[in-house]
Amino acid sequence: MPVPVPDGPLPARVAGGLLATVFGPLAALRRGRPLHPRGTVLRGTLRLGDDPDAPGGELRYAGPALVRVSRSAGLPPGLPDVHGVAVRWEVDGRPQDLLLSGTGTGRLSRFLLVPRTSPWGGPMGSLMPFRTADGPVVLGAVPVPGARGDTDRSDLRVDLVLMSARAGGPWQRCGRLVADEIVPDLDLRFDPVLHVPAPYRTYAWAAALRLPAYAAARRHDPRRPARATGRPPRYSGG
Repeated sequence: MPVPVPDGPLPARVAGGLLATVFGPLAALRRGRPLHPRGTVLRGTLRLGDDPDAPGGELRYAGPALVRVSRSAGLPPGLPDVHGVAVRWEVDGRPQDLLLSGTGTGRLSRFLLVPRTSPWGGPMGSLMPFRTADGPVVLGAVPVPGARGDTDRSDLRVDLVLMSARAGGPWQRCGRLVADEIVPDLDLRFDPVLHVPAPYRTYAWAAALRLPAYAAARRHDPRRPARATGRPPRYSGG
C-alpha cells in the first residue's frame, strides 16, 4: 500500500520534509530503521477504558497485544538513551498502534524526550496529541514494580499503568499494559498515523510531520518488497 501524502499547514509540511532528508540517509546507513534499530517483542494483554470519564475515554479495548521495547539511538545497555514502548492490537482486523517514549509528565515536559539508563526509570508519553471527542489528548504510562529487565535480557517484563490527559491538564488512569512472553524473531513495523487507535484521529499537522520521515525510512528497508510507482493517496485524517 503506498504511503499517503499528508495534507497540513505549510510549516508542518516543510518540517516533515526536512525530517525526511535526515531519516532517509540514516535509514540507508543502518539498512532499516533510522531510530529504535533493535528491540524485543513480547506478547501480553492490554486494557484501555478503565475510567470512561478520563480524557479521551472513548478509547476502549481489552485483549491481547504485541509490545516492542527498544532504545531510540540503539546505544548499548547502561548508557542513557530514549527508550520506547510500541504497542499493537487489533480491532475488527485493523491494526492499532500506540508509540510511547521516555518523557516527563509536566505541562511542558510531557512533550520533551528524556534519556534514561533503563526503560523503567520514569514515565513515558505519546508526545503528539490525538484528536478526540474531548479535544487534544495525550497518552502516557508509568512503570510499576512489576516492570523489569531491558531489551538484552530474557527476564524482560513490561508492566505499565496507562494514563491520559488533555494537552496541558492533569493525568488520569485509563488502563494497564502487561507483557512478559518474549516472541523471538518477530520484527514489527509500527505506524501511529496510518494505524491511529480508533476512534482517535491524527491531526493533519502531526501527520505532515511524521509521514514523510516514515516513508523515507521504509524506502531503505532491505526487507521491503518493490512496489509499483505512482502517486499515493492523500492522508485525510483530519
